[in-house]
Amino acid sequence: MNIQAIIKEFDEYINNGNIIAIGTSRYDTEFVDELVKYFIFKKKDVFFVATTSRQAAQLANLGQKVVSLNDREIDVGIEFVDQVDFDYNFIKRETRSFIRDKMISQSALNLITVADKMDVVDKISKDVSVEISSFAWERTILNLQSYGLARVVLDIDGNIIKTETGHYLARITLDKNITLEDFEYSVKNIPGVLETGVFLGMADVIFIIDKDDSKSQKISIKSRI
Repeated sequence: MNIQAIIKEFDEYINNGNIIAIGTSRYDTEFVDELVKYFIFKKKDVFFVATTSRQAAQLANLGQKVVSLNDREIDVGIEFVDQVDFDYNFIKRETRSFIRDKMISQSALNLITVADKMDVVDKISKDVSVEISSFAWERTILNLQSYGLARVVLDIDGNIIKTETGHYLARITLDKNITLEDFEYSVKNIPGVLETGVFLGMADVIFIIDKDDSKSQKISIKSRI
C-alpha cells in the first residue's frame, strides 16, 4: 500500500493543533513513522492519541506530543479497514483491540477509512470478528454459535492471537437471516463478548485505493462531510 500517497491526502484534513489517532492495523507503525516525517517537513504541529502501547513508545521516540482520550476528543482518526460500503459502514477483522478502535472511531469528529477498491462494496460481508475475554473463552465461542459458525482466531503457528490487553479474537460467519445491525446490537449481551469489529455508520470519508494503478496506487475519495 502506498502510505506516502495516503498521507498526502490525509494531510488535507489536518489543521495545526488537531488531535489525531490511528486505529490498529498491520499498517499503523509504518503510517505513524511516515506521517510524523511528513508533518515535520510541512511544519505542522499536532497532537496524537496513542491507540496501543507500541504506538505510545513509537510516538515518544519520535518526539511527538501525546494526549489522553480522557482529556481531549479526537479531531481526525484513520482506520485501515477490511470492507466498507457506501452507507459509511465498515468492518475490521484484524486488530490489536476492537475496544480501542471503537472508542477512537466514536470519538473522532472526522473518521477517515482506507480500503482497497475491491473492498468497497454495496453490501458488507457477514464474515465478522469480535474481541472476547480469555476467561472461559470456549464457553463464549459456544454461545456465539447462535449467530453462525464461530471460532477463535489463531496465528500461523496455531496459537491463539491475543489483543493489546490479553483478550482473544473470534470470527463468526453469520447465518443468512442475521443482519449486521442485529448482530452489533445484540451480541454484546453474551457474557465474555467485549466488542465487535462492526462499525455502523461511523466512517465520514473513504479513501479508495486502486491497486491496478501500479505506479501511484491512485486514491479516490468519497465523503459525506
